[in-house]
Amino acid sequence: MDLAKYRLVDLTHIIEPESGPRPVHIERVPAPHAVPGGMWYIMHRVELTLNHVGTHIEAPYHVRQEGMDVAEIPLERLCGEAVVLDLRFTEPGGVVTEADVRQAAERAGGIRPGDIVLGRFDPQGPGSNRNFQAEAIRYLVDAGMKLMGVDLNGVELPQSDPRAEAQYNHHQLLDRDICLIEQVAHLDRLTKSRVTVFALPIPIKGLDSFPIRLVALEELDR
Repeated sequence: MDLAKYRLVDLTHIIEPESGPRPVHIERVPAPHAVPGGMWYIMHRVELTLNHVGTHIEAPYHVRQEGMDVAEIPLERLCGEAVVLDLRFTEPGGVVTEADVRQAAERAGGIRPGDIVLGRFDPQGPGSNRNFQAEAIRYLVDAGMKLMGVDLNGVELPQSDPRAEAQYNHHQLLDRDICLIEQVAHLDRLTKSRVTVFALPIPIKGLDSFPIRLVALEELDR
């Protein structure tokens, strides 16, 4: 692949230590005996308040005891062609319907089997998150997507749906080994509806979720 033909777009939030509702704590650990005196050489102790922080991926183990953890996700499920669904027309604080998803998919040229699906909402602060009807998620699953990402806090059902407490939408995805990336960043920097995406968590055994570096390759116009 000739990278000169592509733009690299980082879709990852930078995690600011000691900030936000799920702060990451870092502590500098000097290593005075590692190098001659006076040279700069440090390490850090890192503590996560919760592993669901920043741009992060949720593996099937999140909702299924026998599901694969972040270390077991096959690379082919984390990389590939992605379609960007522009769902900014949905109401902030509202519910995304199947009709909304169908409309966005049609505008993007359709969803192909094996696609990564990225939902763009451009949320702006409290009250701008959205919930998803179960039928909206079902439509994407039936279309054959292999990975889903949104620039929201999640894809929860509205609280009025009695299935919400049982994490029904998460099960629709993760029971089929379709992992979910939450809090995707900078989708507004993409200019095309189709890009190539790489979503790479650190493979730590036994974790249901972990922050990732999410990168898109967008082909340049010639």
